[in-house]
Amino acid sequence: MRTDRRATPLLVWVLSLVVLAGCGVMLALGARDTVRHVTADDQPATITEVGGTGSRVSTNDRRRSRSIGFRLEDGSEHAAAAEGRWFWWPSPGDTIHVHRTSSGDWEISEEFSWLRTLGYGALFLLPWLVALLKAWEWAQRRWRPEQWAAKERESRDRVRRRLDRRRTSRER
Repeated sequence: MRTDRRATPLLVWVLSLVVLAGCGVMLALGARDTVRHVTADDQPATITEVGGTGSRVSTNDRRRSRSIGFRLEDGSEHAAAAEGRWFWWPSPGDTIHVHRTSSGDWEISEEFSWLRTLGYGALFLLPWLVALLKAWEWAQRRWRPEQWAAKERESRDRVRRRLDRRRTSRER
């Protein structure tokens, strides 16, 4: 492949749309999971057993989970896997909150992290923010060309003055 090859505007547009679509999908999935967590019918439960750590999905997955056995207020015993989190060390006798996701499957609400959710949300919002700023720049250039040209001239003059100062300081 030649090193002097440049990306075409069409390629840039297509890749930008792919990145924005991917980020939009990830934002939607995160929002769906957050709504599920917030609207879940949590029940208090008492931890009866904390199992060892094991891989949650596959051997290639770096996330480790532990099996946690718990007893609901009605006396029924269940178990669920919980991803290990910082500053959360479950031990038998602790009270946790759980909710049923499907028949026989339970999810532990303490596994949910608002910090992680907001961090991932901000990460996937960042490309949308950049796209919004570029759209604003395009709109300014299109509908106010004289103001845009003045700003560009001012910016070029500022850079030129800065370079001139550097040259004169080097010559001394």
